[in-house]
Amino acid sequence: MKNAKKLVLAATLVGSMLLAVACGKEKTTPTATAAPTAEPTSTVVTPTEPPRDLKGLEVTLVDWWSGDDWNKANNTYQEAYWDMQNKAMKDHNYTFKRVKNGDWRNEWSEEFLLGTNENNPMGSIVTFDTRWVPSLLSTGAFLDVSKLSSINWSDAKFNQAVINVMSYSGGIYGFAAGLEPRTGVFFNKALLKAANVPEDTPYDLQASGDWTFANFKDLCKKLTRDTDSDGIPNVYGVTGQNVVFFQGLLIANDTFIITLENGKLVMNANDKKVTEALTFGNEIIKEGYFQPQPEGANWDYFKAGFYEGKAAMFVEEQYACDNIKKQAPDMIFGFVNLPKGPSAKDYIAVCRENILVMANCDKIKNVADDIAYVYNIYTDVPEEYKDDDARWKGNLETRFVDKRSVTETCNWMINKWDMYMAAPDVYISGFAPNWLYELGGGATAAETIEAHATEWQTQVDEFNAKLK
Repeated sequence: MKNAKKLVLAATLVGSMLLAVACGKEKTTPTATAAPTAEPTSTVVTPTEPPRDLKGLEVTLVDWWSGDDWNKANNTYQEAYWDMQNKAMKDHNYTFKRVKNGDWRNEWSEEFLLGTNENNPMGSIVTFDTRWVPSLLSTGAFLDVSKLSSINWSDAKFNQAVINVMSYSGGIYGFAAGLEPRTGVFFNKALLKAANVPEDTPYDLQASGDWTFANFKDLCKKLTRDTDSDGIPNVYGVTGQNVVFFQGLLIANDTFIITLENGKLVMNANDKKVTEALTFGNEIIKEGYFQPQPEGANWDYFKAGFYEGKAAMFVEEQYACDNIKKQAPDMIFGFVNLPKGPSAKDYIAVCRENILVMANCDKIKNVADDIAYVYNIYTDVPEEYKDDDARWKGNLETRFVDKRSVTETCNWMINKWDMYMAAPDVYISGFAPNWLYELGGGATAAETIEAHATEWQTQVDEFNAKLK
């Protein structure tokens, strides 16, 4: 589960040195015979190995969003990056391009499997949403890339949470480079001030290591306010979707319902860490700090709840910053990681990345090492930018209204904290969130675990049996 946290993408510099040996003559006298001149020492020059010739190989990376301008340079970093990529394509005689294949859709898996079986793959490397992965894991459709010699999957530039969760039966069947900040806690600074709480409190607690379950709960209590004394809060401490909230708490406590151990799934629901996390989430709801769904409201009521100031905090993925700015343009909001659970040694960032795969068919297998060679270059960074945070900060700084959201929270999610990816997300089709909704509806952790333990164990056993 432990992952490398820095996107350090280094290039190797190769140099050569020539050794010159000077030769001299001894002085002679009129009566002496001159000493023979020493044989010149030869300088051995090791020929430089020619660049690897990929013989015109075309490598395609398929996704559902890349437009015609996918390789357009919009800043100086991107200009340097594409100069490096274009030089590599020329030096190694290959082409690389990203290709959009329709829109996001569940039929992706079916199309991928059909193409693999017919030796007509969708592309050299294909992007999968995690929800599409489970149906194909046991079919043998994904190529094992663990033994490709042109790439080192333990390199820090690759997302180790993805590598770990896609490693089973002795192989690696999916990968990703880099990572995105994901689930965290947005907070409305004005509502903190209205509750006589210093507006940067979540940041300061996070920075000191004290952003814990207990302190999160204490803050929820302070921020839940009945401003008109009718017995019903006008502002709740926190809102969000049950699924995101409870799954986030599990990961923040360094656990999940089902885990991956030694390449096999394990039913983990009776672990103390699981009970701690789910019970804590229950307490936040039962004690009245979590915004309830208003009668007749849509399932996503929690979004408007935060936009309209009916909740002071909002548990959601970081991409929500765009909608917050759009729907509540005057709001000054912050963003911190999920609070640290009592069984976690430090903060843990949620990993929910798209997964890249190669098709297990002859057309790909015959050139898989060359594809890996190209992908290794594609995920590199120009030498002069390898330690430059501007590579990832630039985009985020335009989307948040508070610098600490980026310089602290997003920075630490990317570069400092460990990440956790939930195994069921990629191993079990339809690992439905019904039980998470039950928790939000009032069921206790013990009741939920007892009601679903047999179901979860069956899912684990069925998947493990397919790997034999």
